[in-house]
Parts: sequence; C-alpha cells; structure tokens
Amino acid sequence: MGSRVGVPVRVRRVSSELRELRLRSGLGAEEVSAALGMSMSKLSRMENGQRGLQADDVSALLGLYRVPAQRREELLELLRNAAHPNWWQVQDGRLPGMWEDVIRFEREARSIINYESTLVPGLLQTVEYATAVVSGTDPDLNVAEVETLVSARLSRQTVLNRPSAPRLEALIEQSILERPAGGPGVMFRQIRHLVSTAGQDNITVRVVPTEAGVHPGISGPFVIYDFESQQGLVYLENRASSAFLEESQHIAATREAHRRLQRVALSAEDSVDLMNCIAEALVRGQGAG
Repeated sequence: MGSRVGVPVRVRRVSSELRELRLRSGLGAEEVSAALGMSMSKLSRMENGQRGLQADDVSALLGLYRVPAQRREELLELLRNAAHPNWWQVQDGRLPGMWEDVIRFEREARSIINYESTLVPGLLQTVEYATAVVSGTDPDLNVAEVETLVSARLSRQTVLNRPSAPRLEALIEQSILERPAGGPGVMFRQIRHLVSTAGQDNITVRVVPTEAGVHPGISGPFVIYDFESQQGLVYLENRASSAFLEESQHIAATREAHRRLQRVALSAEDSVDLMNCIAEALVRGQGAG
C-alpha cells in the first residue's frame, strides 16, 4: 500500500479557492479575521494549504463570501472526501473534469514536468495548433465553441511568463512533430514556436526519438507538479477521466518513469536541431503557407 504525507490534495484545492474567494469578495484578511473571530495566522494557514480544514470554519468563510449554495456544497463535499487517497473525476463536458484545478496547481507549482505521447503540451501550443486539435477531436463543435475551448486552453500559458513562473520541462515524442495537425503550415509554425519557447530560461523542451523504441512513456502521458512547501502531485488525463495522484508509490513510480525518459530523450540542444530539421522538411516538401 502507498502512503501520503502532508495536506491531502482535496484540502489543498479548497484552500486555494478560499484565497481566491476572499480576494474576489474585496475583503482584507483583517476584515475576515474580525468578522469571524478567527486569528490572522489561522486564516493564512487555511488559505495557503498549510493545515487541515474544518468544515465549520470553511462553511463560515463561504457564508461570509456569499458563495452560492451549490458551489458551497461542492467544496464541503471535497472536504468530506479528503481522507480518500488520490482524486479521480469523470469528464462530463468538453474540457477535462479537473480543468480549473489543473490551472490552480500550475499557478502554485515551482516546477512542472510534462511528458506527452500524442500532442504538443497544452502550455506550449499555438492558437492554430490548438484549434486544429480541438476541432479535429470533436468535429461536432461549431466555430464559437471551438474558439471558446481554444481560448480556455491557451489562457493557461500566461503562467509561464510571470515573474514567479514555474520551470517547465516538456518531454515530447518525435511522432508528435511529424503528425500533420492542421496541415504543414500549422505544424511548421508550431515547431518554430517550440524552438522559440525552448530558448526561455524557465523552459526546456526535449524530444524522445522514435528510435528509442519501447520505454516507460508508452504507459501514457503524465504531469508532475512540485511545490515549495507541499508534496508533489501527479496529474493523469485520458479521453474520459482525469486524476491527481498523491500517494507516495504513484509519485515515486512516475518520477522513475521520468528519469528513464530523460535517459532516452535527446539533449535540449539536439532536440532543437531535430525540430529545426523537421520544420525545414515541411518547408521543402509542401511549403508553410
């Protein structure tokens, strides 16, 4: 059996939203503390995910912030289930079930490791590429729906340009670069964008070459989030569900898969060279218009 340490992922998720709700309400920490007879230090620990949360305390805060009843119940339900390890959710819309939670943890992370086997990581997609992916995976979407989903996906990318931006290590399969998503022009510009972003101090892009054969990444894509003062999390996503894994055995297994992928991946410099070669081949073969 695996074990957990630290504050459970569901509690951390609620803590993050409590902070956002207070800021959105326009109330200062001192005002909240005075209104509820709660010490400033306790409120700070609750908002920063540095302690467990009591349902009564959370309920009082949600009432003060005038959170709608349905959302209030959803957050309290997360607390009631906090003792259950890991956090799974079935997708019931066109965005992953934990989309908002992914965005929150991306903002809080110190570093992000993302291995992808079929698509360019969302944090590094261009608008054209994202549009091709969204419309291609769900042909029934109309233009407005595609634009809304693309906007939601790409809005995450601002996290990489903040003063306190996390470090991102992206490991991608060579086949991703060779799949003509949206046509040669779209792929040319997407690859050039990858080369450009790989030049940022906080971003590393490494390609896992096809010749690497079978390796631990074959089991599926993953994201590892590391934080300043909390345990790491692993995020998994597939067609019908998504999950945050917090048990030590799952985190350790994913870190080992990452280490093995690093061994077979090209260096950052060689990865850029390969991406440039593939982009140039697109220009020579079909043009990039």
